[in-house]
Amino acid sequence: MLKSELIRARLVMQGDQVWTRPLPADYHYLTIANELAALFRKHIGRSRGELYEALRDYEGASLDYSVIRGLAAVLEARCVFGNEPPTKPADVRAVLFQRGPVTTRHDLFVHATREQALAEVASQHGLTIAQVETALFADLSEEQVLLDVGEPIAPADLIARYNLELARGLLYWAREVRVVVRDGYKDVFRYIKLFKLMHAVAPFPLPSQAGGEQEGGGYHITLYGPISPFVKSTIRYGLQFAKFLPALMLCQSWQMEADVQPPGAARPLRYTLDDRTELRTHFQSSGLYDSRLEADLAAEFEAKYGGAERKWELAREDELIVVGDTVMIPDFSFTHRKDGRRALLEIVGYWHPDYLRRKLEKVRQAGRRDLILLVYESVNVAEGVFEAASAGEVLTFKSKPVLKDVLAAVERCAVAPE
Repeated sequence: MLKSELIRARLVMQGDQVWTRPLPADYHYLTIANELAALFRKHIGRSRGELYEALRDYEGASLDYSVIRGLAAVLEARCVFGNEPPTKPADVRAVLFQRGPVTTRHDLFVHATREQALAEVASQHGLTIAQVETALFADLSEEQVLLDVGEPIAPADLIARYNLELARGLLYWAREVRVVVRDGYKDVFRYIKLFKLMHAVAPFPLPSQAGGEQEGGGYHITLYGPISPFVKSTIRYGLQFAKFLPALMLCQSWQMEADVQPPGAARPLRYTLDDRTELRTHFQSSGLYDSRLEADLAAEFEAKYGGAERKWELAREDELIVVGDTVMIPDFSFTHRKDGRRALLEIVGYWHPDYLRRKLEKVRQAGRRDLILLVYESVNVAEGVFEAASAGEVLTFKSKPVLKDVLAAVERCAVAPE
């Protein structure tokens, strides 16, 4: 993450709007990006302090100092620093400092020289004087050694990542962020949970052709930002909050509107982004299916019931069920092609106790009669527990679900759209 002063240098505030000025991938900045990456590679095996000194020399009196520092910060975040001193630095310092003040040579008031003190400690620890010198401050940040600069990064990719860091860094000063997502729900909520963000969720209807509204337009997510009155730990929460933005870019269709108040702004300003942005995420998508069981069920459905005359449309994770302060995302939905009736299917095939407790509680809170549970027979719960918790149907399977039975349950449980 970029420091706030590096973000502020690239902000544009106009009227009630604010946005970041992305860095163009032109010859000038591509050259800088390439030279900075080479500088980092050159300092592998050298201390962080030496790297910083080299960066200061490279920056010189350049007017692009904020860009250089920002690109360098992105590169540094990819690096691995460390060292392995021959003994604990704190122990070496404690022994040396107990000897009191030393000088480089004898005088009337101090009888021990620096060399003598180092030699005594080296002898006690079975080290050389050079090893004691190395260990003395080895735990300080600037003494850490650059071990690895990460995977090679092209200059254009470095600029793209820098632009992303600018965009999400603006959310340091967010009061509230309103997001509409129409796909990729599992990834979005995976990162909301990972970063422990305060949020609220509601269905977002799309206008129908008749001028009314129809459900299925996605979901409206309100995220309460670091300067929200609900938040106390502003700095720590702000860092977590800003990290979230790349998760939206895992969705194909999304819009974001944020109220932010960066330093220098007299009032909150509006910051907007949507799926047309050129920003690129570095987060990894969770993939289409979570298990082979889900993939096999979808493939079998397509093979047996997916022809032109299909009665039901099968979709993956296209509906949320809000349960308390979290959500449940059923694995599949079945939608009738003619009358629009829908049923949801959740596969329970994992038997870790904590997972099962959370799953049972979500099912109980959901109270959905259109939710079908497909439970592995060997799941580690007492007989009838899921049936007692569920308002819908519960099917069990031994090694492979019987798709005919699943579709029969769908027929019984599906409900018409409101």
